[in-house]
Amino acid sequence: MGMYAMYQEVKKEDFKKLLESDDFFETIEELEEKDGTELCDIDKMWDALHFLINGLSAIHGTPEDNILSEFIIGSESFDEESEDFIRYIPTERVIEIAKKLNEINFEDYLKDFDMNKFAENGIYPDIWSYDEEREEIMEELSEHFETLKEFYNKVAENKNIVVVTIC
Repeated sequence: MGMYAMYQEVKKEDFKKLLESDDFFETIEELEEKDGTELCDIDKMWDALHFLINGLSAIHGTPEDNILSEFIIGSESFDEESEDFIRYIPTERVIEIAKKLNEINFEDYLKDFDMNKFAENGIYPDIWSYDEEREEIMEELSEHFETLKEFYNKVAENKNIVVVTIC
């Protein structure tokens, strides 16, 4: 198994249900099944994407008030005690994130892509010794960035909240 990242749009009126819920995962699943709900799944590449853009692992510490960290791991926590990332991003911040992502040329981050740095920093997932897959990994990171960017643009346009679940 492993830690997968899922991003879900939640409407403001539904967000209150999530906050008041006794079973977060059951409620988020119910909301996922609503028509028109935007979802984005970047599988296990969330920490790698975070490291590529921010220079540090999301697992070992996140920069404070960093929009390029928040778009991957969220900004507000549902449960400070949880070992999983179960977080959300308020609408105003979603709009800021979408704007920032649209300004980024992701190829600039890939110019210095060095799998050894990922391995040395213990970046999840542990795939950094597969040198023959370097190009495929770079392509996958690019695809996940673009998918997330599109997702944030849609949620910002809808003026909704993003819930980030990494577990």
